[in-house]
Amino acid sequence: MKRVLEIIGKLYIGGAEKVARDIGYYADPSRFAVDYLVFGDEKGVYEDDLTAKGCRIFHAAPPSDGYRGYVRTLEGLIKQNGYDVVHCHTMFSSGWAMWVAKRLGVPVRISHSHSIRIPGRRGFAQSLYERAMRLVILRCSTQLVGCGVDAGRWLFGKGAFERRGITILNGIETEKFTYSEACRSEVRHTLGIGDKFVIGHAGHMAEVKNQSFLIELMPEVLKRRPDAVLLLLGDGQDRSMLEKKAEALGLSDKVIMTGNVRDVYRYLSAMDVFAFPSLYEGMPLAMVEVQSNGLPCIISDRVPKDVFLTELLKPLPLEAGAEAWAEAICRAGRREPEKYGGAMRKSGFDFMNMIEKVYSIYEGKIDK
Repeated sequence: MKRVLEIIGKLYIGGAEKVARDIGYYADPSRFAVDYLVFGDEKGVYEDDLTAKGCRIFHAAPPSDGYRGYVRTLEGLIKQNGYDVVHCHTMFSSGWAMWVAKRLGVPVRISHSHSIRIPGRRGFAQSLYERAMRLVILRCSTQLVGCGVDAGRWLFGKGAFERRGITILNGIETEKFTYSEACRSEVRHTLGIGDKFVIGHAGHMAEVKNQSFLIELMPEVLKRRPDAVLLLLGDGQDRSMLEKKAEALGLSDKVIMTGNVRDVYRYLSAMDVFAFPSLYEGMPLAMVEVQSNGLPCIISDRVPKDVFLTELLKPLPLEAGAEAWAEAICRAGRREPEKYGGAMRKSGFDFMNMIEKVYSIYEGKIDK
């Protein structure tokens, strides 16, 4: 049996977090014992799932609070538990984990990139830190994993990722996300939205997801579809700002915010079109879910092409503006949504395909 330590910033609802959660949740206990190191004291929504499966969750201060303290904590965990695998999902700070794990003789050391470069100018100190951490990651990791090609190239460098890296696309429970007329009716009844035109979005409420853009374009949408409502799934630091923006624009009755939901698949079936105006992404799990549900999506052209698995995704520059986005959203519509779940499953995007690739790396069966 392999002893595994997953290092993830938080166990909140999110793409990278869901991948890390699934690895432990579905692990065969005769093959793997999976523990988690997360940053901060706050309990994540996935923790009860994992502890019920026998996983242990360790909380520690993040590296940014002091690298010496983080290194000591990690050293203590590895020495105490004798891990065979350290799998780190924390981007550039993975360098610290890989360095400690190599120094203590952990055989399998995995750096996993879940994002791409954040737009905007980077300060000298930040750039220097990232270059240093990239060198440490390359020297100390036994395996480089990217959730997409762009994500892998960003963290590890183009040449290094092409020589040594492996792409493992995020997967989902495709059968669960297949369109359901029953879920559509139930959710619409619960939310009191009847036969309205529902524009949906799911994601952590933060600047990168750009939900404010969706609220700002609603007046243009309502000119074309007076029956439209915007349904936002998720929570985060921007929620209060988004609520105030909707109120200021007189849209409080047109914008529904559910907070975090565990049954996203039910809400997707209730939507008519999905809007995804992210400023940047790695390999957004939401896009795999949306396509399995047969839900058309108007998506920012800043999202990597790895997610374009069907004709359901229609890329549009954010610079095109509210009118163009409103027009594209209002023109979208579902067509034979039931067929896409099976198609996605056959294409290899079921979550078990992803997880088994990860398990194979843990057991030394995949080295690239």
